Amino acid sequence: MEFVTSKESLHKELQAMQGIVEKKSTIPILANIVIDAKKDRLEFLATDLEVAMRTGCDAAVKTPGSVTLSARRLFDIVRYLPDAEVKIKGSEGNWVEIRCEKARFRMVGMSRDDFPAIPEFDFSKGIAIERSLLLDVIGKVAFAITTDEGRYQLGGALTILSKRHLTMVATDGHRLAFADGRVENGAAEKAIEMILPRKALIELARLGEGENEIVLGKKENQAFFKVGETVLSANLLSGKFPDYEKVIPEGNDKLLKFRSDDFVNVVRRVALLSGERSRAVKFALTDGTLEISSNNPEVGEASESVDVEYSGPPVEVGFNARYILDFLQAMGSGEFILALKDGSTQGLLRPLGPEGRDYRYVVMPMRI
Repeated sequence: MEFVTSKESLHKELQAMQGIVEKKSTIPILANIVIDAKKDRLEFLATDLEVAMRTGCDAAVKTPGSVTLSARRLFDIVRYLPDAEVKIKGSEGNWVEIRCEKARFRMVGMSRDDFPAIPEFDFSKGIAIERSLLLDVIGKVAFAITTDEGRYQLGGALTILSKRHLTMVATDGHRLAFADGRVENGAAEKAIEMILPRKALIELARLGEGENEIVLGKKENQAFFKVGETVLSANLLSGKFPDYEKVIPEGNDKLLKFRSDDFVNVVRRVALLSGERSRAVKFALTDGTLEISSNNPEVGEASESVDVEYSGPPVEVGFNARYILDFLQAMGSGEFILALKDGSTQGLLRPLGPEGRDYRYVVMPMRI
């Protein structure tokens, strides 16, 4: 194997694959990436057996060949090289020499034959959706995915592509995020429903800067995404996702409208004196006023009032301040509705966003 390529191209592709490589695996080769030199192109492969990425760049290939090298070490070497041509040459025993101007490195790799097979998909059968839409719904739900490894089926987002709508739902049992948007360019003849793992969503959100579309496909228990020349594949989570429609409350009749930019600062200030573990704050609603307060016997207490258009019976309910702040960060600037019912019913938050987008966020109440 022998080829020449630019430092810029090599660095870009290696950087994109760092999140895929398994860093704590007991299988050493999973810490490596595959480099396949073919004609005038390099192809790179990486996987942790759950999520895989295939990408590539142009190169002047003198001798075709393949090798696997440590993803982290190779990336560190390349990113500190001068901005010039990089020459890589393989030799017996999976040794590789890297040259760039006056810099020279020798690395030992592992055989390409020992690297796991990465599944492929015929993207002529895929569905093109706007990258901006996919990134928007990922950003609105991914933070609500549980980090509890014992709740396997909640370790990802329920993803539904139905005709011209893309829906994602995520929950950790304490809050639930639902996002739906209209697909303008593509359309699914048959509904696709799957649970995409958190890691796949995170990596997908990083891909395709400058691209307008992402092509999506599903084959058996795997999902495939093509962004430009990069293909991301992921094993789908098995199990049944909770019936999210039953979690979204319908009887919350006390509707309060706020601007997110102002409200987020109020919650942040009051939460400074909340309990470090519970992050509990109390929402006390009376005629014309919503008072948000916190009380921590070991630290102190805080409260702040916000004017609201409300006349009705008083309501007191507790929420985790971090959950409220997560929603406000995800929705960004603008107006939103906080819908309450009583002290024991979950709260519902939703932005007053553009037509064609539906974002709803449910937070379970806490005892105060």
